[in-house]
Amino acid sequence: MRTQALPRVTADTHDVARLLGRALRVAGRCGLLPVCDTAGRRLPARIGAVVRRRALDRLLDHLARRLAVSQTSEHRDLAASLAAAVRVEDYRTALALVHTAGCRTDLGAEKMVSRRYRFLWICNPKVASRSIIAALRAADPDVTLIRGRTLDEVLERRPEAKGYFSFAFVRHPCDRTFSCYADKHSLALRDRDAWRWFIEPYHGLSTGMSFGEFCRWLNTPSGSDAFADRHWLSQHRQICTLDGRLPDFLGHWENLDADWRAVTERLGMPYRDLPRLNVKPEEHPGEWPDATTAALLRRRYAEDFRVGGYGDP
Repeated sequence: MRTQALPRVTADTHDVARLLGRALRVAGRCGLLPVCDTAGRRLPARIGAVVRRRALDRLLDHLARRLAVSQTSEHRDLAASLAAAVRVEDYRTALALVHTAGCRTDLGAEKMVSRRYRFLWICNPKVASRSIIAALRAADPDVTLIRGRTLDEVLERRPEAKGYFSFAFVRHPCDRTFSCYADKHSLALRDRDAWRWFIEPYHGLSTGMSFGEFCRWLNTPSGSDAFADRHWLSQHRQICTLDGRLPDFLGHWENLDADWRAVTERLGMPYRDLPRLNVKPEEHPGEWPDATTAALLRRRYAEDFRVGGYGDP
């Protein structure tokens, strides 16, 4: 009897990197990775460690080759950096690159769907999202809050929402990026879990960065949208469908109260002032974008400047 060959399964590049990163993390805890001193210099290894290092090199080389043929240019850029790190046996950098390569674009910010008022709200983090959630829940206690789904997934699972009034809010990219830095950067300085979430997975990102350094990092492959956390992901990626469709109404953080009133009038929803929630004091005085950082952010978030109609800060 002739058997048919099984179809070849091509794993997603992010998944390959993430699984390898987990395996390497476990291997490190078990003492199976090359040992370095406090300065990052690799210590002389015994024969068994040499064998383990060669196996590690093969794994990293395999991932670099997978990344090199990815359709995503940022993955290809990471592949070149990973291959270079392996050549000089810089395993600390190599492992950081592996972790970054396993990060997916975070499009799972909250969405809210209301049958009563027939609306779909699309969250854009760092743009009064906690306040808007509270206000929408107060207006419609039966509103559905959806977490961890992309906009296209929500529309697929809730097809009735395609006919609802959709809205979102945007914020000047310089202001939003500074808010992200001042909030998440400061939190990671004192909170280990925040450090694991916002700093550890991203090659080249550290808690000691100034705001200018953070903006320069955002213009590197590791800081690109290909691997971005929702708090620094481009805003248009959050609020547009995959085919580039914008919401019916786009409010602005700079005109928040008036635009919120316009939304409630359009929906026939009782107007209430937005509560001021999650407001934090500025912890990095004097670091507001100068001409250099503004230029970096204009390049990084060019489409957000265009969609939001923003000029210089």
